[in-house]
Amino acid sequence: MTQFQRLMSKLQNTAVLQRKKAIHPLLSVFKDVWNFHFVLDPIGDDAAILTTDAGYLLFSCDGILPHLVKEEPFWAGYCAVLVSVSDIYAMGGRPMAVVNLLSAPDEDLSVLIAQGMAEGCRKLGVPMVGGHFFPEEAPGVATAIIGKANQVLRATQGKPGQSIIIAIDINGNPYKHYLQWNSTSMLEPRELQRKLEVMPKLAESGLIYAARDISNSGVLGTVAMLAENSGCGAVINLEAIPIPPSVEMETWLQMYPGYGFVLTVNEEDEEKVIRCFRDEGIAAGVVGQLKSNLNIVVTSGEESAVYIDLSKEALVVGKNGI
Repeated sequence: MTQFQRLMSKLQNTAVLQRKKAIHPLLSVFKDVWNFHFVLDPIGDDAAILTTDAGYLLFSCDGILPHLVKEEPFWAGYCAVLVSVSDIYAMGGRPMAVVNLLSAPDEDLSVLIAQGMAEGCRKLGVPMVGGHFFPEEAPGVATAIIGKANQVLRATQGKPGQSIIIAIDINGNPYKHYLQWNSTSMLEPRELQRKLEVMPKLAESGLIYAARDISNSGVLGTVAMLAENSGCGAVINLEAIPIPPSVEMETWLQMYPGYGFVLTVNEEDEEKVIRCFRDEGIAAGVVGQLKSNLNIVVTSGEESAVYIDLSKEALVVGKNGI
């Protein structure tokens, strides 16, 4: 077995990727209450899309893994805001307001979690407008967010033949021993918000069709989820993925990057889109293409492997979607 084959075997069986599939039993429970006339693409995107006379409202929620809240309460609070804000930008929107759910066994821990959320709000320029607190309970934190968009990015709009661009801010450092890349907390609010503003500006330009923020499923898992929503497969060139020089590829492909997006464009628009990210110091490049075949194929040099066959196995949507 080659080094590439060993890498692909490990990535296919990560716990994070397998956890995505745990949503399937829940989808059938909500099936008869999910599809309302004002909701577009009701499952699988980074945020729900609510249609209004004045454009689109985006609504999403995210929680942080309990072990991280217990071990790193300030960082967990910060990330609770960051991940929700990223969901809105991934949809081509701009965040409006956040609410939270917080639990902690004592005052000291609850304050640290809250301080982390407050720092996230300051950095990302979004107000915290409410929440709910469970004192004397196990540590936990989650946020819900509302945003708005003039031109929404829908993961269902990817089409075979479109180029896949990955944009990641590789300026940063690993956060301690966790599979998390900290590319945001050291930035001034204005700089961070300017980098995120690239997404809605590109959406409004009409150059992007589908997008997702890179989640804790990593680069390949996020590409697979976008392709699944679009009813496509994909071919990804491992060597074209932006990566910090200090991080090994195996680790990088499992990391949450802080600032990272996967998006699809027409071939003739590749350089325009890439330049918009690079002008803000964000590494971006074409890493592959959406295909009509439902395989997610990863290549490296002369080698290739099927990461996941979406005709046989569902991630979030697949045959089990709403």
